[in-house]
Amino acid sequence: MTADAEAGKKARELFLSGLNCAESVLVASMEHLGAKGDWFPRVASGFGSGICLSGRECGAVTGSIMALGWVLGRDDASVKTERLYEVGAELLTDFADKFGTTTCKKLIGVELCDPYERKLAREQGYFEERCAPLVEFCGAWVAGRLDEERKKPA
Repeated sequence: MTADAEAGKKARELFLSGLNCAESVLVASMEHLGAKGDWFPRVASGFGSGICLSGRECGAVTGSIMALGWVLGRDDASVKTERLYEVGAELLTDFADKFGTTTCKKLIGVELCDPYERKLAREQGYFEERCAPLVEFCGAWVAGRLDEERKKPA
């Protein structure tokens, strides 16, 4: 199994163990990079379920963007963000091409802000069935892309 496929599988496992989509992708990506920090899931917690249960941008996507920022982001305003934005846009395009959209609510068909719908979706296995493949895709995509980016000369 390739390293990026392993990262995707790890993201899926983390998701199925109880972390949300954003947390799972970020943690798996950071582990893939060899980064250490117990804060990784915490910083991504509010991005699950389309950002705070809003059903907006898929949490697997936002967790991916956070991981991309770890390598391609900046520490101060003197550094340009173009490469991060280019790679992030590629992720958004690849994800939407594969799954039809990047919007959580459209991907899983559930009003996550409605406690009844959320409970029903959980009981019917929607998250395992519909979200786990999204998380795995993002975990693998990010790991592969970050490996490429880290090999490029500075």
